[in-house]
Amino acid sequence: MFAKQIIKMKKIFLPIIAIAFILFTGSSIAQTADEIINKHLEARGGADKLRALQSMIMEGSMNQGGTDVEMKFYYQQNKAIKVEFTAAGQSGYNIVTSTEGWVLNPFMGHSSPVALTAEELKDAQSQLDMQGPLLDYKAKGHTVEYLGKESVQGEEFYKLRLTRASGKIVTYYMNKDYLVTKSVTTALVQGSEQEVTQEYADYRKTPEGYVIAFKRSNGSQEFYFSKIEINPKIDEAVFKPSN
Repeated sequence: MFAKQIIKMKKIFLPIIAIAFILFTGSSIAQTADEIINKHLEARGGADKLRALQSMIMEGSMNQGGTDVEMKFYYQQNKAIKVEFTAAGQSGYNIVTSTEGWVLNPFMGHSSPVALTAEELKDAQSQLDMQGPLLDYKAKGHTVEYLGKESVQGEEFYKLRLTRASGKIVTYYMNKDYLVTKSVTTALVQGSEQEVTQEYADYRKTPEGYVIAFKRSNGSQEFYFSKIEINPKIDEAVFKPSN
């Protein structure tokens, strides 16, 4: 659902998903994958509830190399994402929309917004589906393959590989409660693809009934969310670049 929202202070764009194409093989595997996905969607609050998710604001913090970073995420389903960050007395942001993207990063010496390249923008736009690619995945043109169970330290996880309509892939690991505890992708970092593993923990149910991971980690980086607003009204001006 929440795609790779990792702010690295020395990177000038929102980290993005990059993947390779794989064919869907066999109706029996498809049925198994669909059963797991249905249980996963139910664990997150239910398919109908997820379809009603149109906007969200998340606030939290992370530690980057010993520096505390305050962060705020704005989402509009299939339209726009903005990530604001403040650290060491300086602030910046990343914006991705369905047509454009920008970054303002004072730690890279920016004094004004810098447009994302076409390649960066295309990869970042995969995150605009805040409801998650597993919801109605067939209608979205994606395919899913069930890779079986994998045991880690005595605990078994369901392993699914989702291939987006674009041909890009993400592999999900789900626990016995059908919640994603880890995702593995390849991310475009400064023009080259690198494997990125993101872990999810501290799942909580919001007053509206959505089950969301309040802790997310990637290597040495850990994100903690302290506040989540469901379907708030967001001024479109938020997604416009400014100095």
